[in-house]
Amino acid sequence: MTRIPGLALAIQSVVGVWLCLALVLSGNPAAAGETEPGETPVTPSRAAGLSYRVEILGVPERALQNLLEETSQLIALRESPPATLAALRRRITADLAALETALRSEGYYGSTIAYEIDRESDPVTVAIHVSPGPAYRLARYQIRYVGPGAESPRLSTDIEPLGLHIGMPARAALIVEAERLVLQQLRERAHPFARIVNRQVIIDHADTSMAVTVEVEAGPAARFGPVTIAGLTSVDDDYVRAFIEWTEGEPYDQRKVESLRAELLGTGLFTSVRVDHADTLEKTGALPFTITVAERKHRSIGAGVSFSTDIGFGGEVFWEHRNLFQHQERLHVFANVAEISQQGGAIFRKPHFGRRHQDLLATAGIKHQDTDAFEELSLSAFGGLERRLDDRWQVSAGIPIEYSVLDDDQGERTFTLFGLSLGAVRDSSDSVLDATRGTRLQLSLTPYYGLSGEDSSFVVSEASGTGYLSVTKDRRVILAGRSKIGFIPGEATARLPANKRFYAGGGGSIRGYEFQRVGPLDQNNDPLGGRSLVEVGAEVRLKLTEKIGVVAFADGGNVYDDVVPDFSRQLQWAAGFGLRYFTAIGPLRFDIGFPINRRKDVDDAFQFYISFGQAF
Repeated sequence: MTRIPGLALAIQSVVGVWLCLALVLSGNPAAAGETEPGETPVTPSRAAGLSYRVEILGVPERALQNLLEETSQLIALRESPPATLAALRRRITADLAALETALRSEGYYGSTIAYEIDRESDPVTVAIHVSPGPAYRLARYQIRYVGPGAESPRLSTDIEPLGLHIGMPARAALIVEAERLVLQQLRERAHPFARIVNRQVIIDHADTSMAVTVEVEAGPAARFGPVTIAGLTSVDDDYVRAFIEWTEGEPYDQRKVESLRAELLGTGLFTSVRVDHADTLEKTGALPFTITVAERKHRSIGAGVSFSTDIGFGGEVFWEHRNLFQHQERLHVFANVAEISQQGGAIFRKPHFGRRHQDLLATAGIKHQDTDAFEELSLSAFGGLERRLDDRWQVSAGIPIEYSVLDDDQGERTFTLFGLSLGAVRDSSDSVLDATRGTRLQLSLTPYYGLSGEDSSFVVSEASGTGYLSVTKDRRVILAGRSKIGFIPGEATARLPANKRFYAGGGGSIRGYEFQRVGPLDQNNDPLGGRSLVEVGAEVRLKLTEKIGVVAFADGGNVYDDVVPDFSRQLQWAAGFGLRYFTAIGPLRFDIGFPINRRKDVDDAFQFYISFGQAF
């Protein structure tokens, strides 16, 4: 019989189409997609996506329940439902393996997990029944040294420094972390090539316990060898070497290597820093090092703007050089212009002056200020030292000199002041512009001596503190508080230079009141300033998204004519709210404050502020 290929192909195509149509119209489960034998077919309303909810049952501890819920992909993917029950079963099967791994990570090695699907509920209910069983305990953890370096006297088999003790829950994360700590200890004790070569874990289900044996190759003991520095273009080689904390020939210590890298990055001179050691020791046991750096640009210019209803618009421009003489010397030249004040000046800082972590600081500036309290034209200079004592404490001492022409309620007067500035700062906060935890404490004491017959001698002392508390683990809800107190003994208020008195009110003080308006006022309601100060403030900061946050705040305080606050006048209180827009370098701040105990004919209904960084 003669074949007609084209006709046969056409007939097969027609038959195929009719078969497909027949399957669809008949509601055949196979055509609907992956329904297994014995299952109820998926209804058309669920064909596009099988909505479901998940219940994890039988877990006695809330912390373990949270872990399983965070691990479950069934829960994570609820907004992307599977098309069929068969696909849902596959998702469940994968989830059970992940849940079992999570249970084992917490020491539950005898757990059982089962599930059931209620297909009649809407949405479909997936119930996962978990029986964790007993938490297994650590019965033995043995460190065995093998290979090169096994006889070194620096080796330790003590498990307590590893965060382990016999009888503790056999959590997998702790067991893994212990291995990292073993290697870290060895690298801090002159063994840079230490490695884990074998691990044996025995689970005893009858005894509900775990026994671990770890074989460690310590490798040869090493000493710090010669250092080569690569990548420098303008920074002096000797300056980089000054950061090296070790001397050639002393035992290797990984902590000193990590500290060196952190210190060099902290200078701001480099975009990247690598500290690498050779793969082998020299014949003497010395380990050569190479420090590879990539320098960043050392010059920059910048500008910024601010606005508030009490002092109007303000702007700043600056130029900065961060490696002026090839040893990280920083010169910052700036000019600030606002409606009530204008100033310009220069700040010079030379790090590691005379010793590590001690900076030489010198400043000079000119300032004009015209406020309701006084008008000022002044020249100032300062020279001193700042020393970092540890990661939190810093102290400073210096000599300020100032010449000023002031016009206040006493008329125009000229002052020439010489002083001794002493200060201390303790800072454990996690950010300068947007702290979420920690505290800051600032103390300052500056005796001034008048160099002309009309000048007075007095002491300005201040203490302030701020604190930050993260209410949630993701740091999206922050409680922040601040306080400040100040005293000026030595002279009556009228004899003090107006620019050295205390004032309160404004965006950096008590929001809701005009700049310097809180405190004693004259008959025209102009600020007089005072010899003592009290301020307090609190904020609730809520981060809504990665870019947007809101703040509610309350501020209070007052200024007093006496040396010590006598509270003869009540604190002036204000409250308000704000918006934060988070940028890569810090938040933009928009605040509006309302005076609570508003003074008649003195205080406006509100004050508005725009600036960079949190209020405190």
